[in-house]
Amino acid sequence: MLRALAVRAARRGGALAAQQQRCFAEGAVAPQTTVWDELSDLVTSDDGKRELATLRSSYVDIAQKLTGMAKTQPAIKWADWSKEIDPKLVQQFKQAYETMKLPKYEGTELQEATAQFAALQKEAEALVTSSQIRIAEIQTEIANIQKEKERIATTTIDDELAADPELAKEVDEEVQKNYFMVV
Repeated sequence: MLRALAVRAARRGGALAAQQQRCFAEGAVAPQTTVWDELSDLVTSDDGKRELATLRSSYVDIAQKLTGMAKTQPAIKWADWSKEIDPKLVQQFKQAYETMKLPKYEGTELQEATAQFAALQKEAEALVTSSQIRIAEIQTEIANIQKEKERIATTTIDDELAADPELAKEVDEEVQKNYFMVV
């Protein structure tokens, strides 16, 4: 139920969702009160409101932990530890710490995302180019329509008949036959 509500709220606030993604990308995870307000407006039952409050508090806890993890930790002061603990034991810990090798992440998600972003960027640039061409075409059409509008405003029947002899001949024939009155 909450997932469906969250999806509906995300659809309603596309710009807000983009802003949240930027916040996650920057490591600055801060709860967006407007999202929680929108979700609380959608939830009507007491059980749903309790679940939403639990979800919100879990979100805030995780955000605080992530914010704390993003900060750089101070360097270990081995000399201070040697004063309080057996220096041989501290030396063993120091050696183990310095020789410790952390596993490297070997995922390809970053490369895949970069490739997808590059493709989207290329597509967007193509759309911009085609849009600029279409804008120029539309502006030309608007200018032509304005000229035609001005011409129509100042043109008389005699000017139109002089420009189109076939139409003038047809009108003259209808007038001679008294066919110009439409009933």
